Parts: sequence; structure tokens; C-alpha cells
Amino acid sequence: MDPALLLSQEDSALNCLSGMSTRSCSENTLKFICEFQREPGPPQAPGDGDYNKSVSVLLPAQCSVYQLRLRICLQAQEQNCHPDPLAVLDPEKYTLLYTRGEDWYEAYDDCQVVRTLDIPWSCDDTGRLLAHIVVKPLMAVDSEEKMKQQQLLAYLIGHNLEKEASDRLGELTFTRRKLASPRRQELRDRDDKIYTTEPWITSTPIPNDLQDQLNRNLPVSFHYMNKISFSTHVAYSTTPSVLLDVFRRVMADQGIKYDTSDGLVLKVSGREEFLSGESPLHDFLWVRQCLKNNQDLHLSVVHVSQLVSETVKYADWALVDGSSGQFSSHDDIRLEGKDLDDIFMISLWDCNRRLRVKLLGFDIPKLPSKSPQSVNVKASILYGNKVLSSVSSTSKTFADEVLWNEWLDFDVLLRDLPRGAKLGFTIIGSGGDISPVTKDPKPSVNKDSRSPLASVKAADLQKGKGKVLYFVNLLLIDHRSVLSQGPHTMHMWSFLDLEEEAITYQADKLSSATNPDIADSMAISFLLDRYSFPVVLPTSSLSPTTSDVSSNEPSNSPQSTLSSTGLSSQNGKPRKDSLTDTVTLRSRSPVTTTSRDCLKRFREESVRYASNLPHFLRNVDWMNRSVVEDVHWLLGNWDPSELDLTVALELLSMDFADMTVRRLAVQRLESLSNDDVLKYLLQLVQ
Repeated sequence: MDPALLLSQEDSALNCLSGMSTRSCSENTLKFICEFQREPGPPQAPGDGDYNKSVSVLLPAQCSVYQLRLRICLQAQEQNCHPDPLAVLDPEKYTLLYTRGEDWYEAYDDCQVVRTLDIPWSCDDTGRLLAHIVVKPLMAVDSEEKMKQQQLLAYLIGHNLEKEASDRLGELTFTRRKLASPRRQELRDRDDKIYTTEPWITSTPIPNDLQDQLNRNLPVSFHYMNKISFSTHVAYSTTPSVLLDVFRRVMADQGIKYDTSDGLVLKVSGREEFLSGESPLHDFLWVRQCLKNNQDLHLSVVHVSQLVSETVKYADWALVDGSSGQFSSHDDIRLEGKDLDDIFMISLWDCNRRLRVKLLGFDIPKLPSKSPQSVNVKASILYGNKVLSSVSSTSKTFADEVLWNEWLDFDVLLRDLPRGAKLGFTIIGSGGDISPVTKDPKPSVNKDSRSPLASVKAADLQKGKGKVLYFVNLLLIDHRSVLSQGPHTMHMWSFLDLEEEAITYQADKLSSATNPDIADSMAISFLLDRYSFPVVLPTSSLSPTTSDVSSNEPSNSPQSTLSSTGLSSQNGKPRKDSLTDTVTLRSRSPVTTTSRDCLKRFREESVRYASNLPHFLRNVDWMNRSVVEDVHWLLGNWDPSELDLTVALELLSMDFADMTVRRLAVQRLESLSNDDVLKYLLQLVQ
């Protein structure tokens, strides 16, 4: 089946809901019992009595969460069972909740297909799948308390997230909501005492100039309320538990009674710092400070009941539905062999059509002081800091509003788009006319490739053809692995005439962030093809069951296509330099040893090629899926500990956008201690 047949340029929400009376009862028709909660507050299980009337909704399994909202709204209007049915359509006013286990989950993504909700399903008398939904108004949070929480969070992380979390489906907001699940699990599992008294320790070696003082004993003073204070000398290798034993013996010798049922902890006097665990004293940061300044260690013995409570007062977010994950592979969602009723989403790898974008136009509230005579828009497909393809529009006279309404076609198939690819727009001004719609030659993808704005500035500007005025980028495949569709309006950044060596600004030009100054910034509008179903990027070619069967077969290294299609020099000839060794890491000859021996030999050999890894990855054709799968196999079997730190830091640069590549670098950095990471903090920030 050609996905082009599913292409639709108008909203299909109502079309999907129409004609359901003629649809036969089958597993492709879902039934939702939706109960309204009167007042904001913690959700309650259905049937608890705090609900208004409920509505029953029938809709196809292929519909989205928004279409479920729409159907609930229509039913509420027909039955007159809700004071403001239209408010149900706004996710900022009403949430759709369901229970799974002891937790409440929210159908957060309005674009998600309802059949993929990880919701407890049952069957009604007619055989339909049945689920219960609670429609609840958002809980009102005290504005002053919320403000304090936001200020504290901004202080702890050094950045105000609320200023950038405007889009509820954006990566930042969506990630914060997804993190609510591990956060809640952490709150359930954590020990309040251990959490409150978490020590500040380090594993770095003690400086040489302080080594001699370790042979001396450390003076320690104990203070317990107003009852007793005493001093003693202990070795630096002593643990906090030994210090508590010393305190208990002294208390017993002095005949001073205290509540033994309440635990005791050691707190640094005058500081919110504790000595706990089984680490030796010389590993505690405050003890090292005392060692450096030749000071005594003063400790307050405090009962556990006197510690500040760290209990979370309320949970302001419900957990987010993460989908069941049963459609993650290409085999699960491919169109081949499926009826229309069996399609819930489309695999991007089935989309054998070229990417195109309809440029509608742009407008700006106030023209700049120096305006060009004419402008044109250049659209580019970006991956990392490389340009995969670009096309330019016709030239038009510059004004506060310019309209094009023309399609710009790229020479790139949708199925070849890699994760992380962006659609970049630049508005270029010039003093004269520019030839009509022209496709730029496909740039060579190599290590010397520069960003689209850099190439425009270096080439076009030197020839006097134009000047870059504004730019903005759209992530084609978002953080949910969903292809962007439909109309978009994005607020653009002004291009500053800075040197190309300004690394931080170079990173900004490659970002997908939009200009927050909506009132005064340039806004560009465009339209992407819209499909009847979500188009998603599969995580793998095979389903888990298929891959499990394959893994049980004898492991022969598959023939690599890296040398033939992924790597070539600029003149198209095979490389003859040291990179050749890297290319042949996966041998074409049959492997007769076991898979374990093969991987062991591979890991031993990979050490020889680690320094060439960045050079190798810069020459990979990331638009060739078979090559990318080979590279991912290579990196998946690479031992991160064998990767040099300088190589790992290089893999986190702007040159490498692939998630697997960056994950390998992060795994190498995760093996470092906190003190070692601090040594490379400047490079990580840059």
C-alpha cells in the first residue's frame, strides 16, 4: 500500500468519527466509559460518588486522543451533562485520566492513537474493547506556593525552565512529564533517613602536601543538646559508625540517659552536612577542609526525629502514558499485508516519496531600518552541522508581509530521513532579482561541511548575491519519533554578523529553538504534508520476537556495506589511508568461532581503531539505512571503557547528531567519578 493514498490535506477528525453506525462491532471499535469529576482535586476511582453523569463513547481504534476528546464533547452536549462541554477539548483545562495499578495516568499526547494507550482493557457484552476514563479539571495550585517551587527549582539547576516550557508537547515539557514516573518510584523506594543524611564525600586522592598529616589523629568534639560536650582523637580512617559507638560509651560512663529508641546521626555543627555511611573520615569533604586548615572537627549528635522532614507534600502531575511499545519495530507497523482497519500508524521506512514543504509566507511587525530590495527563502535539510539538501524559493519584493504559496521539493526521500534531521529556513535579502525556484547541488557530506548559514555567508555573500537576515529550524522527527505534519508558524532569529569562530552562536544556529519574542520577531508560515495516521520512525527493523529468533542462530558477522556505500572520498574513490582499517572492522570472511569469541576479538581489536572513530563517523552516509544499522551494530558491541576521553568528548560535539554515537560517549563519561567529570566541565559546557 502506498502511503500517498493516505495523504490528506484537511483535518480528518470528524471524518474518522462519521459513519460509525454502519461500522460492525469488532475489536477495531473501542468503547470508553467517560465519567466527569465535578471539582478539581485528586482523582478518584470510578463509582466513588463524586462524579457527575458519565457518557459512553464509541470510536475506531485508529482515532487520536484529541478525537476522543471531541467525541466526549459531542456526547456531553447531546446529553446536557456538563456545564462547559467545549472546555473538555482544551488539555490545559481538562485531563483524561485512567488507573493502572495504584497510579493514575494521563492521556497526555493528543496525537497519540487511542489503541496504543497503555490502559487496562476489558470486553463488553458485544465483544468490544472497553476502558474507563475520568475527565477531571486541572487541580488549582496555590500561585504563591507554585512560585516558590519554581524559584527553588531555578536556583537548584541554575536555569528557569518555565520560560522555555511553553509548548506542552515540546521536548522540554514532555520530558519533564515523563520523568514524573521514575521520580515517583524513587520517592516510594527511598529511605527518608538515608536521603536526609546523605554525605558529601569524594574519592580523589589526598594531595601530597597533606599526606603527612594523615599519620596524626583528628581532634573531634561531640555536642549533644545542652547535656554534654566532650573531645577525643581518632584516626582519619575511622568510620562514622565508630564515632557513634564512642559517643554511646561516653554517655553510658557519664550516666546520662537519652531516648535509645530514636536513632542518632552525626551532623557537622553549623552546617547542613552529615557524617553517615561506612566511608572513612578522610573521604568526607568537610573533614578534608579541616585537614587543610588544621581545624578540629565539631559534630552535633542529633536524633532522627529532629531532622527536617523531606516528605513531598503533593504530586502536581499525573504519570504520562508511555504507549505500550508494541508498535516500535518496522515489522509491527509496516503497511504490507494490512487492511485499512488494521493500520494505527505508518512506518517512516514505508514512505517512498520525497519530502516537500509548501512555503506560505512570512510577516514581520516592524521592518528593519535597512531593508533589502528583495528577499527569497532558502529551505535546507540539516543533520548535525551538515546540509543534506537545500532548495530556494523565487525572489519577491521585501515588505512587512510576503506571500509565496509555492511548494519546495527536496531530492530526499522521507524514508531516508535520519533521527535528528531538521528543516531549516533562512531568509536571504539582496539588491536584485534572484532566479526562480532553484535546487542547490547536494553538498558533499564530509568533516569540512559547515552549517547552512556558514555556507551561505561564505559562498553567496562573497559573490554579492545576498545576505542572511533571519533563520529558524524545525525538528522533522520529534522527540516522540513522530514525523512533523501539517501547518507551522515559527518565529525566527535575526542573523548577527559574527565571526564563524563564535562556537556558541554556531550552536544556536543549529538549534531547533524558536524566538521567544513573539511580538516583534519575524514569523514564517509553511505547510508539511499531512497523513491520516501518525508517521513514526521505527526503533528497529525486526520485531522483538523475530530478533530473538535471529539471536539464537550462529553469529556470523554480516557483510558490511560501510566501505561501499557509507565511506568514500570526495572524488568518489575508495579511501586508501588509515581509515581502511576502520572500515573492515566487520570482516567479510565467514566467522567460524563462537559469537562470544568473535565479540571478544572484536573488543580487543577495537582498541586499535578508537582514535579513528570520529574520522570514521564523519564519513558515514547517515541517510543510508543499511549503513546506519551496521554502524549501530558496531557501536553496540564497542566497549565504552576502551574509548579515550578526548574521543568521547569529540563525539559529543556538533558534528555528531546520531543518538547511538552520543550514547556511547555518555556511557564513557558515566564511568568517571564526579571529580573527574569536573576536570572536563568546560569542554562539556562548550
